[in-house]
Amino acid sequence: MSGGVEVSRTALRNARKDFEEALELLAPGASKREVTPVAFAEGGAVKKLIAQRDAIGGFWPAAMGFHTSVTSAESAVTAIYAEIAITLGVAAERLELAIRNLDAGEQAGVQQAGTAQV
Repeated sequence: MSGGVEVSRTALRNARKDFEEALELLAPGASKREVTPVAFAEGGAVKKLIAQRDAIGGFWPAAMGFHTSVTSAESAVTAIYAEIAITLGVAAERLELAIRNLDAGEQAGVQQAGTAQV
């Protein structure tokens, strides 16, 4: 191939598998679209802590600031977690599309070559 890129189905499949495995580590079932990745479970410790203001300081000014900081941190981590999961899922889908396009391109080339030889 002159100036082209050598593309291997095996490399594409392995990369897709790696992205799906990483997504499964974040949220088991997410790569099969069985669950939506969530950073902190609704009934989990982080959500309970945020819901109990007195557990992280009470209602005096510094404690309220701390509660606000903890709440903001939870929101930031939740958003970033979702973005990472979405990005991994999209990357796996794009690699699958690349494999299908490679197959279709080769199939079209074979058909074109067969037509030209007839």
